[in-house]
Parts: sequence; structure tokens; C-alpha cells
Amino acid sequence: MIRFIDSSIKTFKRVEFRAGLNILLVDTHPDASQGQTRNSAGKTSLVEIIHFLLGADVERDSIFRLNVLKNEAFFGGLAIDGCDIEVERTGADPSRIFFRNECFDALGVTAKLDKKTGRQFISNTMWKQVLANKIFGIPFDRSGSVYAEPYAPSFRALISYFARRRNSGGFLQPERYATVQQRGDYQVNLSCLLGLDWQIAREFERLRQREKSLSGIRKAAKTGAFGHLVGTVAELRPKLTVTKRKAEALRERLSHFEVHESYRQDAQRAANAKMRMQKLTREIVTLNERLESLNQAIVSEAPPRESDVQRVYEAAGVELPQVALRRYDEVQSFYRSIVQNRRFYLQSELDDVRHALRVKEDELERLAVERRTILQALAGKGALEDFLKMQAELAEAEAQAASLDERFRAAQILEGESTQLRIDRMQLKLRLEQDLRERKDAVDAAILTISDTFARLYDDRYGYFLIEATDNGPEFRIHIEGDRGGGIANMEIFCFDAMLYQVARGRSIGPSFLVHDSHLFDGVDSRQISKALEFGHQMTSPKGQYIVTMNSDVLSGLSFSNDFEIYDYVLPTRLTDKTDSGGLFGFRFS
Repeated sequence: MIRFIDSSIKTFKRVEFRAGLNILLVDTHPDASQGQTRNSAGKTSLVEIIHFLLGADVERDSIFRLNVLKNEAFFGGLAIDGCDIEVERTGADPSRIFFRNECFDALGVTAKLDKKTGRQFISNTMWKQVLANKIFGIPFDRSGSVYAEPYAPSFRALISYFARRRNSGGFLQPERYATVQQRGDYQVNLSCLLGLDWQIAREFERLRQREKSLSGIRKAAKTGAFGHLVGTVAELRPKLTVTKRKAEALRERLSHFEVHESYRQDAQRAANAKMRMQKLTREIVTLNERLESLNQAIVSEAPPRESDVQRVYEAAGVELPQVALRRYDEVQSFYRSIVQNRRFYLQSELDDVRHALRVKEDELERLAVERRTILQALAGKGALEDFLKMQAELAEAEAQAASLDERFRAAQILEGESTQLRIDRMQLKLRLEQDLRERKDAVDAAILTISDTFARLYDDRYGYFLIEATDNGPEFRIHIEGDRGGGIANMEIFCFDAMLYQVARGRSIGPSFLVHDSHLFDGVDSRQISKALEFGHQMTSPKGQYIVTMNSDVLSGLSFSNDFEIYDYVLPTRLTDKTDSGGLFGFRFS
């Protein structure tokens, strides 16, 4: 229970609470604007102070960061596990929780000493661990337990259902205590409060995170940020196969490779020999053609007969009688000399061609033997540069194959993950359905509790509460049938919170208080407000508290049962919007 709320601010109005219904009333002034009435009296700030003293984080826009408040201390009296505790916290040093009375042994914690003030304190982190253990039964030492893993129930999430914060959007949906609350958070924490297997809800959240990662990778691949790194199985398979074969071929060649010290020189000699042989071959062809021509000339050329010469001269003597002709024997001798010289020339030319042919054929044979010997010596061998180059090519091919193999396996995982996610989601849903069957008593308790609350509030409406096993985890839906006027949505939240309070207390967990800001009742029919206040008192008394902030003009318009005197539950501390000093803090601030 909450015994009191106080502050070091001299003008702060201390608020003391008791069992049952507690109404912090704000006397509204007829001339005050709606903004003044709602924002300056401090009703919402009271809820914020309760959360502040229960370990809430102090964000940058928190009122406890304001210059006028950050150096002021706020005090809270709490009854926890049979021990009265008085805690203190400031916005200037929110990580420390000071105790104004000796209670460390009862809480099972070891305090630290503030050297400046000589006072004892514990960290806010440890304070939340204490509250989680004492109020919700979560192990103080979570190491090695399921509570140490991500997406486990937390004190701050659980307690937020029992003191909804308007500034966080706590009055918009029954299952959410804040607009920014994720599906996994409310599924896990509500399952914990209702006595369901909250680890199934956590597995659904892990599944969503896997899907989110997969979706991000797919999106990146489509936009090109990842496409060249991953690819698809179909695209990568042929590339990987070809690259592996290339690496294997290079590896095989290197295994039989021998380095020849003068490989370059010998290879050049063989190349030169080949070029010389090609030239000699062309020259031999030419010589053979010349040889054939000379042989034909010797055979085909026949000198004219001496009788033919004689007839020519005789004719010349007749036709040219005036010409002095040499004697016939001189001419005959000259003729014989010409014939002899012609034969000698042809034979000499023939001998020269045959000699040249033999020389070139001998050189051709020698070069062929030399080149064959060189090539046999170079077979299977190579230069050191070639060996090193081949090694570099192999290293590059193997690296490319390894990279492609990694990408191929990644692509297989990505493409297979979708199928696996569908299988896991189906299995989780089956587990959830089985859990709801096995925990039928817990489910029925929640349904009947809300049904009873509906009956207390409405005579002409029917409401229901569903806990449904869906493909996306457990879903919790509360609904009051009929038209949505008269603040029906707000009363659904009231019924939901009342159910959580009763179910948790029935399981011996949860706080002994339920806190509602007056904004919960905005637009609600006066009859339902009256019944809600009466029911809140009956639900929490005598060992619990229903704390409500409310404006006097709203309260004055309510009617109650004959035996229920509402002003008996109005707290002595009264706030007002009539003056700047009438609010909770005793002064106005932006």
C-alpha cells in the first residue's frame, strides 16, 4: 500500500492514503479555464510522483528535470511485504534511492554509504529488483533464470497497468499502458499477470524480431545495398560450381608443375628453331622447284645439227654473195664451243642447287632434333614466374570460391528462413492453444471477473473478455456491446484494470493499490462513475487501495447508494485551481 506522498518543497501538499477508496479532490473554480483546471492542480502529477518513487526512468522531458523541481526531494511511504518503508529520490540524482528508515534487512539488500551526507542508499536498478521480487514474485537474482533473458516480464511494465499514466497514452487501449508499447511487451506482461505461460508470448516476440531482421535483409537486397553480397541460390549456384572447378584445375596443374631454371631461354630457342625451320622449309621448296627446272632444261634442250648450220651458210653465200663469210670450219668450232659451255653451265647450276638443298635439309633435320629435345625438356615444367602467377591465380580462385560458398549458404539460410518461420509460428500457436486449454482455470477466472465487473456497472449492456490464440501470439480483447457513447471505451479500461487487480491479488502477486487519474472518467456517464467508485472501494477494502483523482464538479454530480457516503473517502488534502498556490506543488510552473 501507499501510505503517503510528500516532498521537500515547502509548499507541497502532503497526501496521506488509507485502505479502500481514496479520492484526491480538486475544487474547481467556475471562472477557471479547462486548461487551468486540468493542468495546474496536480492530479496527473501525483501519478507521476508515484511512478517516480517506484523507479520510473527520468526522461529528458520529465517534470523532475525542471529547474524548479530537480533539486527537490520526493518522499513516499510504502507498506511492502509487512514492512513500512520510506524512500526518497531527486531528479538531480535519480539513480539513487535513499531510505529514511532502517529497512535494508527486511528487503534483503545491502546499502551503500553516501560520503557527502553519510546517508545510506541503493541504486534505482536494485530498487526495481526489490519491487519486482516483493510485489510480483520475480527472483531478485535473475542470473541464469528465464527472467534474465530478453523480453521477460519487468517490474516497470507490470506496475504500469496498476497506475496508468495519461501522458504516456495509458487511457487509449485496455491492453496497452502506453502508445509506444510494443505487442510483445503487453503480450508477455499480461500473460504473466493472468497466470499464463508468458514464455510462449516471448517466443512470439523473438519470432517477430527474426522476421524483422529477415525483412530488413530482403529490403536491403532489393535496393542494392546487400544484393551483391548475398544474391539468390539460383544465381549463386552456377557461379560457385564454375569457380570451384577452376580452382580444382589450377590446383591439379600446380601439383605437377616443375620449375625449369632456364625455361624462358630454352622456350625462346625452341621458338627461334621453329621460325628457322619454317624459313628453311620455304627455301627447300624453292630449291626443289629450281632443281626440277634444271633437270628439265638439260633433257629438253637439244643443240642444232651441224648439217643445219652448213645449210644456213650455203644459203647465206647465195643470198649474200657480197658478204665475206668466215670459213666453215671456224664456224663449226665456235658452234661446238657454245654447246659445250651451255652444258657445263647447266650442270654447274644443277650441282649448286643440289648442294644447297642438302645443306638446308641437314640444317632442317638438326633444328627439328634440337627443338624436339628442348620441348621434351620443357614438358610439364615452367618458369618460376609462371609458377608464382599460377599460385596467385589459385589463391584468387579459392578466395572467390570461399566467398561464393559463404554467400550461397547465406542465401540458402535466407530463403529457408521464411519456411522455418512459418513452421515455428504454427508450432508456437499450437503451444499457445494447448497452454490456454491447460490453464483453463486462469482464463475462466479472468473472464468471470470481468463479467462480474460488467454486471456491477451496467444493467442493460453485455460485455465480454477474450483471450485468443492467434498467429501473432496471445491477444486480449475486452468489449462492452451497444453504442459507444457514455465513455464506453474508458469503462472498458476500468473493467480491464479491475480484473488485473483482482486476478493478480488472487494469485498473491501484484500491488495492493490501483490508481486512476480523473481523465479515465472523461465523458463517462455519471451513473457508471458512481458505480465504478463504489465497486473500487469494495474491491480493494480492507487490505488494498483504490486511489482516484477527481474534480469536485464531477463528484458533486454523482449519486450513490444510500449507505455509501462518498465524501467519507475524500482525502483531507484538497487541491484547488482557484489560486496559484492551491495545486499539489503550491505554485504553478510550465
